[in-house]
Amino acid sequence: MAAKPSRLGRLWRAMQAVALLSLLSGCGQSGSATDGGGAAGDAGRPNILIILADDVGYSDISAFGSEIQTPHLDALARAGQILTNFHTTPLCATSRVELLTGADHHLVGMGEMGSMKLLYTGTNNANYAGEIDSRGLSIAQILKDAGYHTYMAGKWGIGGVGPQGEGFEHAFYLDPDADYASNFAPPAGYQPGLATNPPYPMYEPHFEDGEEVSVPDDFFSSDEYADKLMQYIGSAHGDGKPFFAYLPFQATHFPLQAPARYLDCTQGTPKCYKGVYDVGYAAIRDARIQRMKDLGIIPQDFKPSPGDEVTMTRFGQPGVLTNPPWSALTATQKASEARLMEVYAAMLTNLDDNVGRVIDYLKSIGEYDNTMIVFFSDNGADGMGYGFIPFIDSNLNLDIDNSLANYGRPGSFIFRSTRWAEAGTAPFRLFKSFPSEGGISVPTIVKMPGGESLSPSGAYAQLTDIVPTVLALTGVAPPGTEYEGRSVSPIEGTSLLPVLTGQASAVHADDAVFADEVGAQRYVRQGPWKMTRIANAFFPSAALLLPRQWQLYNIDSDRGETTDVAAENPEQVEKLTQAWAQYVERVDAINPTIPPQLVPIDQ
Repeated sequence: MAAKPSRLGRLWRAMQAVALLSLLSGCGQSGSATDGGGAAGDAGRPNILIILADDVGYSDISAFGSEIQTPHLDALARAGQILTNFHTTPLCATSRVELLTGADHHLVGMGEMGSMKLLYTGTNNANYAGEIDSRGLSIAQILKDAGYHTYMAGKWGIGGVGPQGEGFEHAFYLDPDADYASNFAPPAGYQPGLATNPPYPMYEPHFEDGEEVSVPDDFFSSDEYADKLMQYIGSAHGDGKPFFAYLPFQATHFPLQAPARYLDCTQGTPKCYKGVYDVGYAAIRDARIQRMKDLGIIPQDFKPSPGDEVTMTRFGQPGVLTNPPWSALTATQKASEARLMEVYAAMLTNLDDNVGRVIDYLKSIGEYDNTMIVFFSDNGADGMGYGFIPFIDSNLNLDIDNSLANYGRPGSFIFRSTRWAEAGTAPFRLFKSFPSEGGISVPTIVKMPGGESLSPSGAYAQLTDIVPTVLALTGVAPPGTEYEGRSVSPIEGTSLLPVLTGQASAVHADDAVFADEVGAQRYVRQGPWKMTRIANAFFPSAALLLPRQWQLYNIDSDRGETTDVAAENPEQVEKLTQAWAQYVERVDAINPTIPPQLVPIDQ
């Protein structure tokens, strides 16, 4: 846990804040993003590095209580500040557009991720196009026009015109529309750009600056993304211009995979996880929760969600998605489940090592102290696996090898099951895809330029706050609703600088309303009250197993969402219902339908 600042540290912070306010007031008067906002090469302008993990749960890194060793992220936390109350959307694509634009994802074309567009068949609602549209103005474009180098390496995942069309000077990235892909190089015989390529399962091509490119034989996504980003940063280093760098890892999205040295416990492996998960879901989850209390991430009296909740599958079998208790599994099932998590832990350790390589590189070129570094996940842990290995083995006719010995290696296709996802999102309820805290609360670390170690902050924050924070730090004025002749969705968030510099305990008003919906999963909150509605938007046969009415929680005293208090607080239900209606009208939210019957999801 970060140390509390000394008296000298508080004085230094206050002096920094005064200087920063003077800088921001001057920049607000003298320029905007479109006219430079300050000439290129201005001395002292900070660099920005955004590191986005995929499907990493709230408790998955060791700074947040995990047994998975992430020493480089831990060091980043010690050098900066942990945010314990940071929120995303429930899904990766919707989160990515909010991160890059600072606008509600509906208002830039991403009401739902592109792969789920079929749920909105027949609608002409532009807010559900499933990709970023011209209303989305990226922070990369704004900073590029303000004199920054802009670089990206990793998973794009939001379609549209691609990274270069959104302001990135150089970009190495997975197919712009891809949601998942093998982390390894394609099999022998694959040729970039060849329309007659055989259908290699799970391989999605990579692009660099708009052109499909070959990847090396020893390609592993996280390693290559870190290499490319360092290459881009170094290519123009020393020219006097600061950089904005975006590192959205594909890890730890399924398929769970890791380089052999992380799986085999060979000499030089950073951490061997063999046997760690043989104790089962509940033991790992309980141990994480206790460590979180010891670290001060959650209070000692925190009441965690009990887990073991019945949920549904997003794949093609009707019914429910659930894993039985560990004690009910066969020896074969236990071996499979334990190995799944060994692979996941290895994949996350590899991600952490690559974060460490990038940070070490920044130190070696003298840019670390002048760089704001932000790390978080795009949503909660993924829990799509409903039992031991997904049914795609036998149903999708793919050439995959999901033998136990091949878990995590090229050709395998595995992912976390629901119970491991609940361990990942501990102490909260549910996981990715859901509007409960487990789906939208993520581990977050911020290291400020020249900053100091600060105690964890419990201030409420969300993805749309990142763009205004970066603009405030860099002294670039927000663009408003027009940018270079086109209409753009305005930035909706609030700068977190007062929290990140220790000058305030919160930036959002106590009565501020926050709301979201993806695929009929929805929430609305104001003050201590949060109302959620979890609907089965895919399989009516399972609908009765899920709560389809609004549920109310006092999130200040029950962030674990253990007790629905709607019946005892009808006035709060009515108040939040009205706030929800206003949100629906503002973002033109609509309900999905269920192909092929086109059955509308109820209101």
